[in-house]
Amino acid sequence: MGRPGRRGFHHRWSERTLIVSKSGQDRNRTSAAILVTGVLLAAGCASSPPTGSIPAVPVRSPDVSLQAMHETPAPEGNWRECRLARCEPDPVLSRRVEELLASSSALFRDGSGSDAIVEMEMGLKQGLRHPLLLVTLGQLYIMAGQGEPGLMPNEGPAADVGNWRRNQKRLLGRARDLLDEALAERPDDAAIDYLLADAARTAGDLAMADSLAARGRTKCTGGRSFRALELYQQLNRYPAQYRGGAAPVYPPSAMAEGLSGDVVLDLLVDPDARVRQVEAISSPGEALTAAGAAAVVEGEFTPARLGKYPVWSWCRVTFSFNLEG
Repeated sequence: MGRPGRRGFHHRWSERTLIVSKSGQDRNRTSAAILVTGVLLAAGCASSPPTGSIPAVPVRSPDVSLQAMHETPAPEGNWRECRLARCEPDPVLSRRVEELLASSSALFRDGSGSDAIVEMEMGLKQGLRHPLLLVTLGQLYIMAGQGEPGLMPNEGPAADVGNWRRNQKRLLGRARDLLDEALAERPDDAAIDYLLADAARTAGDLAMADSLAARGRTKCTGGRSFRALELYQQLNRYPAQYRGGAAPVYPPSAMAEGLSGDVVLDLLVDPDARVRQVEAISSPGEALTAAGAAAVVEGEFTPARLGKYPVWSWCRVTFSFNLEG
């Protein structure tokens, strides 16, 4: 229960708390606060709240008008990437493909990326045409076409011909061929579209790049193809962020019942920064749960990203409703 005084709420994320009342006072200032309809609403998103405040059994999730998703439970931790249940599992890799990928990764880390390209091309000639191998090799050709040092192969279908413009065209063309083959086997994999978009952008076709990236944002993220992006491009992870929105309305029924306290919500945020599913983790009551959910689904989000690549991810937000008086 809240202490006597005014009625209000505050939004909490991570270790930082912004206490908000109708007076608009900020008791623990951060640099990410914006004024919305007379109250301060913090910009940010929790990755995981204090575990001691979360009950063992989640409360009933709110009824919200969203496309039906069934992605529970959400993972804990700072990085909450979601591999959708509807996504196809990664194809099983043979021992030979695993060994080839491991060898190529070691060569790349040692600064011999061009040798990794040649080795994977030899594997393809031997019939090892696994989608993950095609994606990995296609990615290296794109990086070579972007001028990444140490990646220009001296043999194979895109070997150095001594002229950069011709080399770049050959490298990007080979990348597209490999990625198109992978796409035929894995049409639901966003990583392939994202890489094809990179190839188009590098070639100067920005309209095609935007179209391919938009198509990728409708598909599956996560899985081993994204681990390949992360490994070879040394990508940083950026969790989803809740950037703010309208304040929750304190339900009159909850006021009448004297309900107050924290509403903790897990939100599934898609690569286009839309909330697609809401799961209630803890709440003093259903009226407050519904109020928090109604506000947050209309809020502004930044999707989780691996480097520049947006991915499906869970985001945790806490609203504190305080009865004061």
